[in-house]
Formats: sequence, C-alpha cells, structure tokens
Amino acid sequence: MRDLELAVLWQAIWLAAAAATVPWLRWLHLPARPAQGIALAAGPALVVLPLWWVGMMSGIPFTRATLFLVFSLLALVGWGLVIARGQSWQSLTEIIRAWPLLLVHTGAFALYALFRSYNPAIRYTEKPMELAFLSAAWANPHLPPPDPWFAGRPINYYTFGYVEFGAIAKTLGCQPEFAFILALASLFASAVTAAYVATWLLHTGYGAKARVLAGVLALFLLVGIGNWQTAWLLLQDPRGALAASWWAGPGWQASRVIVDSGFPWDSTPRPTINEFPSFSFVLGDLHPHILSLPLNLSFLIVLIALAQAARVSEPLTLPIDKSTCHLSQAHVGRERWTLPILAGIVLGCLWITNTWGVPLATMTAGLILLARPRSSIWMTVVHGALILSAAAFVAFPFQANYVPAYGAPAEELPAFLERVPVAGWFLRTVGIVVWERSSFGELLRTHGPLLVPGLVALVATFRASDHQRVRPAVLASAVGFALVAGLASATPALVVFGLPLAGLAWVMWRERTAAPERLAALAMLAAAWSAILAVEFFYLRDVFGDRMNTVFKVYFDAWVLQAIAVPPLLLHALANWKSWGKSMAIAVVGFSLLAAAPYTPLSVWKWTDGFAQLIGLDGLAYLRQAHPDEFRAITWLRESTRPDAVVLEAPGCSYGMVGELPHNRVSMATGRATILGWEGHEYQWRRGSARDLATLQKRRELLLRFFQEPGMETVPSVLSTYGISYVFVGTLERTGLGPNCPFLQSPAAEALGTVLRQIGWAPVYQDGAVTIYAPVVRR
Repeated sequence: MRDLELAVLWQAIWLAAAAATVPWLRWLHLPARPAQGIALAAGPALVVLPLWWVGMMSGIPFTRATLFLVFSLLALVGWGLVIARGQSWQSLTEIIRAWPLLLVHTGAFALYALFRSYNPAIRYTEKPMELAFLSAAWANPHLPPPDPWFAGRPINYYTFGYVEFGAIAKTLGCQPEFAFILALASLFASAVTAAYVATWLLHTGYGAKARVLAGVLALFLLVGIGNWQTAWLLLQDPRGALAASWWAGPGWQASRVIVDSGFPWDSTPRPTINEFPSFSFVLGDLHPHILSLPLNLSFLIVLIALAQAARVSEPLTLPIDKSTCHLSQAHVGRERWTLPILAGIVLGCLWITNTWGVPLATMTAGLILLARPRSSIWMTVVHGALILSAAAFVAFPFQANYVPAYGAPAEELPAFLERVPVAGWFLRTVGIVVWERSSFGELLRTHGPLLVPGLVALVATFRASDHQRVRPAVLASAVGFALVAGLASATPALVVFGLPLAGLAWVMWRERTAAPERLAALAMLAAAWSAILAVEFFYLRDVFGDRMNTVFKVYFDAWVLQAIAVPPLLLHALANWKSWGKSMAIAVVGFSLLAAAPYTPLSVWKWTDGFAQLIGLDGLAYLRQAHPDEFRAITWLRESTRPDAVVLEAPGCSYGMVGELPHNRVSMATGRATILGWEGHEYQWRRGSARDLATLQKRRELLLRFFQEPGMETVPSVLSTYGISYVFVGTLERTGLGPNCPFLQSPAAEALGTVLRQIGWAPVYQDGAVTIYAPVVRR
C-alpha cells in the first residue's frame, strides 16, 4: 500500500470515528462547535473505549471484527437517535458548517505527515519502547496487551493510547511502523483542532475576526514556538548553534534548560526534562504525554462548555454561527448534569492514557468549577463528584490491574508513620525538594514566552478601570514581600510565579461576576502557574529519586494550559487598554514571542537535514536498509507465527543500539513477547512489585548463561520454563550488545545452535546472519 493511499485511508477512518461520536456528544447536550472539536480530537478514543473497557473486564476479543461491531453499533444507534428525534437536517447542517475544522484537521495531518516523511526513523530515545507497546496492541487479539519485554505478564503501564492507535492499525491492516508515524500526524492535527476550538470558546462575546485571531495565536503559542533557550544559545555562539546537529544544538538542548544540583547525597548535577509541544512533535516520541494531548484539550473544551452552562437567564452564544439563541431553564439544567459526566469520561480516558496528567487536569477542573459565576458551593461539589466518579469508573479496569511504580519503599519511613494510612502514603509518594531550586535565568528561559504575555494581560487587567487599581503602597509591599521570601528561601519561583499568582487571585476575586469564559481562562492560567510553582517544593518520588519526571510532566501540561488561556486574556486586556502603555505592551509581547520563534523552524530544519531526502512513512526504513536480513526475519515472524508466540532474543539495555540495530528489535517490531527487554525500563515499571523484581533479576541471570554459556543444564530449562516458541539468533546474538551495554559481551551463538539441535530444535528460517530455531515436533 502506497504511503499516500495509506495516509488517506487512515484519515478517513479517523473522520469516520469522529462522525460516529458527534451524535452522542450532542445527546449529552454539548453545543455544536465543542462537539465537533472533541469528535475530531478524541473521537477514535471514545469509539475504542467501550471495547477496551469490556475487553479488560471480560476478555472479549480485541480484533478487527469486534472493532467494526462496536463502531457500527455506536454509529447506528447514535445517528438512529438523531433521526428518531427529527434532527437529521439540523445535524447535517452542523456537519456542513464544520468544514473549516475538517479542513484544519486534514491540512494539519497532511502537513505533519509530510514533515515526518523526511526523517521517520523509529530509533533513539524511547521510540523503540513505544513501538513495542504499539506492536503488542496491534498484534494481540486480547486485552490487556502482553508485555513484549516481559513474557507472561501484561504491560504495567498506561497503554490506552497504544490500544487506540493499535485499533486503527488493525482496522486498516497497516504495519506498526507506519501506524507509529500516522499516529503522530493524527495527534498533531487533533491537538491543533482542539486548541483552536478551546480558545474560540474562551473568546466568546467578540467578533468573528477577534475569535479567529485568538485561535491562531493559541496555535502559534502551542506548536509554533519554543522556549528562550534557543535565542540564548544563538546569542552566546550563533555560528556554533547554527552549525550543530539537532542533538548537539538548540534542537535537543531546548529541553534540558533547568539543571538541578546541590543534592545532599550526590554532587553530580542532574538535568530535568523541559519539553514543550513543538519540541515533542519534532522529536516524535509516541509517548503518553503526546498521546494524551488531544484528550487534555478535549477535557478543557468540556470544562469551558460546563462553565458557559452557568448562564441560566442570559443569552448563550453558540459558536456554530453568528446567531445568539436562548436556552431554556430545563435545557440548561440538563446540561449541568450531562456535561460533568462527559468531562469525567474524557478525564478517565486521560487517566488511562497518561496518569501523570490527571493531578493538574483535576486541579484545573476544580478551579474552573469554583470560578463559575452564580454557582453554589453545593453545585460545585456535586459536579466535581460526578466528574471524578465517571473518571474512576472509566479507569477502573486499568487501575485494578496496575501496580504503581512510584513511591519510596515502606521501610524508608519510621514505623509509626507507616502505620498512619494517609500520612504514610503521602510521605512515601511525595518528596520534598531539599536541593537547589531553579534559578531566575532557568525559569525565564524555560517559561518566558508564555509568562510574559500572561503578565502583560494581568497588568492590563489591573489598569482596566479605576476601581480595580491597586494602591502603590500595597503593590510595593507585595513585591517586597515576594522578593524577600524568594531570596530568603533561595526560591526565585516565588517572585517569578508566586507574585503573579497573588495578583491573579485578586483579579479572579474582583471579577467573580465576569463572563464564565473569562473566569475559566483565568482559572486555567492560575492552575498552570500554581503547578509550576509547586514543583519547586514537591515532586513525585519515582525510581530516579529527583524531580526530573515531575518537572517534565507538569511543565508540558502547564505550557498547554497557558497556550490556550493567554490569547483571550491578552486580547481582551489590550482591547480595553486605552493609554499609551498599550503600544509598549504589544512591543513587549512581540519581543517575547520573537525570541521564542526561532526554535521551531530551526529545529524542523535540523531534524530533516534541510529536507534533504523524502523517505516516506515507514518508521523502520532505516532497519530495512541497514539490516535487510534482520528485517526479512521480522516480517517472517509477523506472517508465520501466532501473536502469543514467545520469541527469545538477546536481553537489552535501555536506549541500546548497535549501529542501526536497536536492542530487542524483534519484540519491538513484531509484538511477540520475549523473556526480557530493556531491563532498566522494566525495573522502572515493575519496582512496585517485589515478586516482579525478583523475577526480573532471575531472568537476567538465566539469559546471560543461555547466550554466553549455553549448556544442556541451562538451555532446556529456560525453553520449558518460559514456554519459548522460537529462538532468534541474529546479529546481536552473535556479536553482543555493544560496549555501552554490560549484558551479553561474549555470546556463544555457535555453541547455542549446537545445544538446540541436540535437544530436538532445528532452524526453521535462515537468511544472512539470522537463524530462527523452533522445536522439530511442536509441543
């Protein structure tokens, strides 16, 4: 199947899934434009969700037939309800009016797929891991997907995103290496579409041109810029920064700005991860933070719609056209009950796709609910309970089987604290930052492009009217207190974010009767700044023992919140700023964005080597070209073996690669499980289970003996214990895993082949350096 044909069919399936979910979203009383945005961004996830839920609970097959059955039921019942209610013409009109969103989604999909075609290689970073999960979901007919790198156990990770895209690949019949690239294109298109719709909703009450401007600005902030690190590197050494590769230059370095140091137990500095959307989409890791981005934005869309439903007697402008209609008290009442349930369903999808995103999403929801005008505390509590209950119901099959890999061991706490349920769990789960905190320069280079427009909007709001101005003495006292607190605690973030947060809280209080969209935007900005400030003091205790992952996940989602909230707040503030300071404010914002603009074009240019060669959508084209014998063997395994076959290959090191051959390339590309894959990652995922950790150590020791010292006492035992169907002996099993990996330095491939033949195994496939063994008589 040609790349263009494959891409067209993939997008057609995506749009069909979106069309199947639209009537259900409208049935839950979501207005037309939000329903269209969520359907385009999260439609396939909502279609796959029922089968995933039932499959996790009952073992129902996860196949093309069941996927088609679920899709058909959802589409037929949903559109049947539309026809039964006599709303066919209205629904058709709404679809026709959605053509700009369809065009935006399809155009963004095509543009990103074209960009990716110049460097689609699934290698380096965690791409092999992500392809392994996608291959497992694609190959296996049951849920949960088995762990391709820990045979006999399910994946102990949040995998719904891989199941979603594995489902599309199953339906289309395309290989995982193509689905990987097309999934990234769909995620980019969905993020762009959902971000535009969310910002459009937040700018309700303004003219069409102003709302389009807000949406375009949001897209620019979301995927069009980077942080200020690139400008900083260009100022320091412009020639060197421009000449460096993507990995050595601004491309990669923009994600490693904040470096922690001063650890009481280690003097070695540790860089944190400071990703943002344009970096992540250029790098192209199919990681949970990217898989969940459309869901995150869809959740915001539902929350904004829920905030708008706070209007009871006021006109409610629906963003489907320029008209204004009045909703009846009964209709608004129904919205107030159905929209929290929908928000909970989307939050549940986020939970099972990227659990790290749930805390900030939940905090954002709480602030938006609290900020709604004329909303009682009782109604806020009820809505919050509905959202959390629906989310917990959706996530139950995942959470019931997931063994948390975060948290310190219980023995690290004093016994009296461990016996206190809440206190013990909290102290083992949440760590306190006792080392040096982020500097002023690091914070500004990382957050400046979105912080500066947010501050300008905040300052403009302070000046909006006389009754909202703060007395100079009060303002000076607040600034002085923040400076003293920041210097005394060596926490510059108290000045950079703490002081603006105080001003933002004051604005939200003074404008508590403002339009619900404006209050929702202020709440989103408050959630983002609060989260950034919080990680200066607290982090989730994981295997690394520092805040690297916490900063990574929080910063990424905080960037998304600011990109959506800042444009309507900024444009509203500038529209009401009548003094000479307006020009200065525009100049400050313009300079801030100009300093952030070089990242994306420079990064794209470096990643594609100046668009030197159009390769296509095959993410394993490099493997096919560098090791054709290995790839042909992988193809044979895909076509000739059962999905539940266990294929023994050499164990691997995390991120390991020898030449153009990734460690654990067989399980990565076929979805067939092996005994042990990337040991470092398996340790991260399974550190919450003492049994799995003991098993992991045992597997490592057995495999080293199996490949390096094969004998009659070792080989048969390993084969029978783990139910091995095939033994793969290729380049890595013959030459080892390279100098950077301590495993398998001296493999004995010939001796292993001799022992296998002696116990009744024989080659069933041979090509170049690859020999695949299987028992002569099937057991």
